[in-house]
Amino acid sequence: MFIGINFNIFQKNLKIKGVNKLAKIVTGIAMSHSPLIMTSEEAGGERGRRFLDKTKEMKDWLKEVNPDALVLISDDHFNSYYYNHMPSFTIGIGECEGWGDWQLPEYQIPVQKDLAKHILDTGLEKGVDFAFTMSMKVDHGHTQGIYFLNPDLDIPVIPIAINTSAPPLPTMDRCFQLGVILREAIQSWGSDKKVAIVASGGLSHWVPIPKIDSEKEEDQNMIHILKNGRPEIKDPDEYKKTREKRVTTIKTGPVNEEWDRTFLNALTEGDFNSLRKWSYNYIEENGGNGGQEIRNWLVLLGTLQDFKAEVICYEPIPEWVTGMAIVKFKQP
Repeated sequence: MFIGINFNIFQKNLKIKGVNKLAKIVTGIAMSHSPLIMTSEEAGGERGRRFLDKTKEMKDWLKEVNPDALVLISDDHFNSYYYNHMPSFTIGIGECEGWGDWQLPEYQIPVQKDLAKHILDTGLEKGVDFAFTMSMKVDHGHTQGIYFLNPDLDIPVIPIAINTSAPPLPTMDRCFQLGVILREAIQSWGSDKKVAIVASGGLSHWVPIPKIDSEKEEDQNMIHILKNGRPEIKDPDEYKKTREKRVTTIKTGPVNEEWDRTFLNALTEGDFNSLRKWSYNYIEENGGNGGQEIRNWLVLLGTLQDFKAEVICYEPIPEWVTGMAIVKFKQP
């Protein structure tokens, strides 16, 4: 089994080989996202306000650390990828823009192309066959992270999308392994730039998207689109409204606080081996289909496994249908 590497020895070996300028990972942030923040901010009440206050602290923290590039790991919610073409891992190496879903801006996102291509090449050398695109479009999974942490787009981004929506999903262990290789790629990049890692998604929540094998009549139009892709959407604006209506009509949703805290405790205690063994069925039962987004966090954990994790915020917010958490990672 792939366990990991000694990163300090790895970097020393590169210097011996004559690679003098090496990039450095300076911090990481893992943060939940919820589209209902954009449409129903006030419904979050005091818990929601506390969460939003902490996002401002994280924005200030990033400014203080002053990274030159931001690796942004999240997922797609059936806006760019469907069952007719569903890659496990996708990296953007060219242009990148936001879909503008959930009242978020249609960001034109600057990409750090040199590092993105280096990550792609390193992944291919180390056994990760990324799908890649020179014209990536990302939805609220990525753009809400930008909205809260990098709204002025002054930090160029390397966007990475993990399949957390369309089973079969990459295992938690495979996502962790991807993080290890991501770190190796960053630290072998021949540049003296500073890099931050952000993972967006989770924690527990149940998303009202029909299962692909549902036989309910009311699900069939959506399932047809999920199977055949975006060309089947006849009226994109109407489709967007229909999807938003599925969620905004929910005034409260289940959140599994106990499971969320179990995950956060394992994270802060460095019990990555346990998290790597969590199965799809275990997560689905306890954290919901939206809880599968913790795979984004596992990529970050593989990258920052020796960093100190600090839970900045955890708020179970049924009005946003999500267990909302923020974790900051400091250098060892």
